[in-house]
Amino acid sequence: MADISDIATNVHRLSNVLGKVADHTLQETYGFGMSQFKILWILKKHPEGVQQTNIADWLNLTEAAVSRQIRLLKAEKLIEKRVDPRNRRNRVIMLSAEGKKFAEAAMKVLAREYEPFFKDLSPQQRKTLCDMLENAFYKVITKLGHNN
Repeated sequence: MADISDIATNVHRLSNVLGKVADHTLQETYGFGMSQFKILWILKKHPEGVQQTNIADWLNLTEAAVSRQIRLLKAEKLIEKRVDPRNRRNRVIMLSAEGKKFAEAAMKVLAREYEPFFKDLSPQQRKTLCDMLENAFYKVITKLGHNN
């Protein structure tokens, strides 16, 4: 039976390899990399908008690094900043209409790229794996004191 360090190490190794595959594919197809895509993915999962500090926390990046990526995405008109309807003193980042289309297309490209790696998993196994990884992720960021 695998111990916790084996699980964590294998998740880390898989994440690194999939990140390299994605970065290469995104660079070739769209001219931008995984750093920008991760932000688009977060914004797609949270259509109500996300504060920049949350993006930095979730990606384990500095706010300065996220700010640079956001500037690039904003220049491409893929994202926009709006007043947070829940707290008008804050601003949230959201996908623009163009960003939604772009994110969907990029996700389809990556799904085709990743499919061979996960083709042996049934739909239920894929869902279970996804749920387990997401659960572990939220436990880690909660323990680290990040907002989710």
